[in-house]
Amino acid sequence: MRAPVTLAIILSFSTLAHAQQVEKCCGTSSSTFLLGSPAYARHTQCLYAPGELTGAVVGQIHRLYYRYGNSGVALGNTLGNITISMVQTNATSFTGVNFLTGLQTVFQADSLTIAPGVSGDWFNFNLDALFNFDPSLSLVVDIRWETSANSAFGTMSVGNTTGRKIMSPDPSSPTGEAWNTLQDIGFDLAIGSGIAPAVFSNAALFPNPAEQQASLTFPNALTEPATLTVLDPVGRSVLEKVLAAGSSGATLDLRTLQAGAYLLVMQDASGRRATRRLVRQ
Repeated sequence: MRAPVTLAIILSFSTLAHAQQVEKCCGTSSSTFLLGSPAYARHTQCLYAPGELTGAVVGQIHRLYYRYGNSGVALGNTLGNITISMVQTNATSFTGVNFLTGLQTVFQADSLTIAPGVSGDWFNFNLDALFNFDPSLSLVVDIRWETSANSAFGTMSVGNTTGRKIMSPDPSSPTGEAWNTLQDIGFDLAIGSGIAPAVFSNAALFPNPAEQQASLTFPNALTEPATLTVLDPVGRSVLEKVLAAGSSGATLDLRTLQAGAYLLVMQDASGRRATRRLVRQ
C-alpha cells in the first residue's frame, strides 16, 4: 500500500556534456525504453559492469543523470508513481530475464516531471537516500513507473550490449524481456565524508511502509554507539533513539507520527552518517 503522500518533483537539466562525476556514455541511438514507453518499459533493470563507469571511486551516490534522446524531448515528460532502486553484484551481466530482488530504494515520487530539453544534453535529479557505491562491483539500476504523459520520450542508449538490460511493460511482473541496449547514465558521489557504516546500509527495515512500528535489524552487532534520528519532510527531528555498542537492531514506535515519508538517519560515534527512507502509512 502506498503512503498517502503526493510528491511532485521537477527534474533539473544540464547543458554540459560531462557535468557529472561518474558516467557511462555516450550512446548514439535514442531509446524510449526507460522513461517514456508504457508498452515496453514500465519496469527496467540496467547493469553497469566494473571498469566501464569512468570516474568511479568509493562513495555514496546522491544524484543521477540521464541524456535526452532524439524523440519527444522538446515536450518533456511526466511519470506517475516512480520508484528507483539500486543494488550491486559480482555478476557482469544478467543470466536470465528474472528481475533482481533485494534492492535499496533510493528515489520515490507520486509524480515526476522531466523538463523539456535538447537531444544529447543531460538532465539530473537528487536521490531520496544515499547509496553506498563500490566501483569493484557491477551496479544495477532498477526503475519502475506506472504512467507516462509522453509515450515517445527518449533517452540515449548504447547498442550491442546483450545481457545488460531487462524490461517489462508490467511493473509488478517478476520477469521481463532481455534487450541489447544500455542507457547512458551518470551520477555524483559524496566522497571522503559521511560514508555510511556498512552495518546500517545492509540492515533490514521492516515493514516499510509501516503503521505503528518498524524494526531495524543489523547484519552484525554495532561495534560502537550510534544514534537513530527520524526527520520529517522539512528536516525536523521527530524521533530519536540512542543505540549502545553491541546492539543488533532497534524498534521504532511510529504511533505519534503523521502519515507520510520520513528520513531515517543513523550516525555512529565516529561521526559517519547513513540515511534510509521510512514511510508511515
